[in-house]
Amino acid sequence: MKKKEKPDTILSTTTDIVDEAALLERIGATIENRKYRAVAYANQETTLMFWEIGQLINQAVLGNERAAYGKKI
Repeated sequence: MKKKEKPDTILSTTTDIVDEAALLERIGATIENRKYRAVAYANQETTLMFWEIGQLINQAVLGNERAAYGKKI
């Protein structure tokens, strides 16, 4: 007995039958991809925020100079 091959498309061109498994797989992949991208973007923005805060503190408190403990490094 020959095993059925999984169709590449979700909606068959010859009939209006939807491959629910393929549809759910693509939906899940889309959700996971977007979640990953959202986390990566949030991480990028958080890193930039902390860098900017550090720059503001450096300008206001240290006058753009290195802190005394950092001169040994």
